[in-house]
Amino acid sequence: MSIEQEAKARVITRLCHFTESRSLAYMHAGSEAILPTSELIRIQRALFTPTDIQRFDGHFDKICCSIEYPNVWYFDKARGSQSIFPDWVVLLIEPSQLWADGTVFCPCNASKNRGAYIEAGYGAFSALFAANVFTGQKRSAWHLPCSPTDDQAEVLVRGPISLSSLIGVGVFDVSQAKREFARLRQLGYDPARFRWIVAPHFYEKHELSAAIRCGHRPSEIRWPPK
Repeated sequence: MSIEQEAKARVITRLCHFTESRSLAYMHAGSEAILPTSELIRIQRALFTPTDIQRFDGHFDKICCSIEYPNVWYFDKARGSQSIFPDWVVLLIEPSQLWADGTVFCPCNASKNRGAYIEAGYGAFSALFAANVFTGQKRSAWHLPCSPTDDQAEVLVRGPISLSSLIGVGVFDVSQAKREFARLRQLGYDPARFRWIVAPHFYEKHELSAAIRCGHRPSEIRWPPK
């Protein structure tokens, strides 16, 4: 079986990459892409936070993603370390990046032991869904098929990722969606080019982890409503 075949069998619909919402305007205005760490450093270190430019896994040409839902544990940590720009978004990316050239996989947080567990290929991808992971995580019979066994499993995609592969933007609530719309419009950009999803569970680590392990997909709301 190939990565593409297994991803479709598991009904994986997206990858997730979280970032500060101010990155949306930058992507909209200039790069038209989600950039890897190497490019972020080259362009201007001052524009980005340590979350963006520190790569303890050593893969500076890659963009950290997770399957179906964000790595809520690291996402929570990243948001807690940033007080100046409190709004964050989760970028939803086409699952075809899973089988794109250069994509590699890690069954746990990719920075663990400085990237020692990162591998390429179908075997590495299927290992994300193992019954038991060496980190101590176990997969129950109810676990969502689309979600890796360890909440912090990562997919490292070779960057840049074109905005044409962006299938949605997740926000915490309607109030944040309105703020993001207003910011982009104020800067002269069209927020309607993105598909906006209100998904509070992206920001609630315990609730999301429990839902995944019980086989439950939390509800998500399209905004603005049709």
